[in-house]
Amino acid sequence: MSPVKFVLSYTAVPLMAIVTVVTWASLHASAEIDARQYASLSTSYASFPAGLRHDIADALKSGMLSKSDYSSLVRESLDDDVVLDWPAGNTVDVARERAKLLALVRADRFR
Repeated sequence: MSPVKFVLSYTAVPLMAIVTVVTWASLHASAEIDARQYASLSTSYASFPAGLRHDIADALKSGMLSKSDYSSLVRESLDDDVVLDWPAGNTVDVARERAKLLALVRADRFR
């Protein structure tokens, strides 16, 4: 086996596979959450402790919540003994549900 073939077979290909998986995982985690997840946060927002409401406001500074933000917020809500309940209705409009949550956060800021 030539040195070039060895390098390509045993280092370049596995390295490219690792780079591809890491890139895909980071793009997947930074994607926006869906409408049901926004609705679950907005329906339970009033029962959240002040610290969790503050963390939601911080996460929404970019105007949307990513999947990694949402998973962190869910873990924090469970630590605070608050269970998120997904709405029974069919919520499919992400923009509308995001606007509801943003309105709650803004109204909470001015209290």
